[in-house]
This record gives sequence, C-alpha cells and structure tokens, in this order.
Amino acid sequence: MNEPIYFYTKSGPFYELSNFSPFGFEHAGAYWPTVEHYFQAQKFEDPAYRERIRNASSPHDARALGQSRQVPIRPDWESVREEVMLTALRLKFQRPNLKATLLGTGDRALVEASPFDYFWGAGQDGSGQNRLGCLLEQVRQELQ
Repeated sequence: MNEPIYFYTKSGPFYELSNFSPFGFEHAGAYWPTVEHYFQAQKFEDPAYRERIRNASSPHDARALGQSRQVPIRPDWESVREEVMLTALRLKFQRPNLKATLLGTGDRALVEASPFDYFWGAGQDGSGQNRLGCLLEQVRQELQ
C-alpha cells in the first residue's frame, strides 16, 4: 500500500484538494468561489444569508459565517451534509487540471490533516473520521 497523501495548508502539497483552495464552480445559476463557500451556505434556508456567505471575501470568512448560530441551520443538516459536500466536490473536480491532480493520486489514501476537525479531517491525533478524504476518494473512483 502506498503512503497516504496528507493535505491541509496552503503552503503544503496537494492544497488543491482543500475546500479552501481557490477553485470555484457554477451551480444552480450561481458561481461559488470555493467548496467552503458552497458548503457553509447550504447549512441555511435563508436565501439572503446563503448569498452573504457566497459573497464572503474568503473561505475563512465563509466558514465563520457558516459557523454562526445567529441564523438557524436547516433542520436536516446532519443528514444531508455529506451529500452536500459530495455535490461540491464533484463540481470542483470537473475542472480538467483538478481532475488530473485528483486522478494523479492513484490509489493512495487522501487525508485532510486538520488538527482541529475530527469529522471531516483526521484531527490532531489521527483518530478523526476523515470524511473529506473519503469523499475525495469516492469522487476519484467515479472519475476513473
């Protein structure tokens, strides 16, 4: 088995796999600057708040808006969040250069090396669920 590919920081390898990387896509008549913008906006039913997140100046700002609970999140969020992420990843990796990068990872495990996130990433101690990496591997398999 090949060594896993760890990605997370802008200065590290395979930053293109990160939801914060600056590769946007069109969906439902709107342009989304990053996967993070799209994902965070989908947490909310309020169209004005979704638009505010879509127009956030950076993925960091989009995440901050998405983590706010001043606006209620949609009641089904826990059950749909992975499908929302998968939709965004499928759209992002339609770009030929990103598709080539993802396919170029071969059969190596993809691991979001976030020390903070134990659901989407591996967490500080590597015990996280790494759901982002798993979904990226799924998209890679679909593209092969």
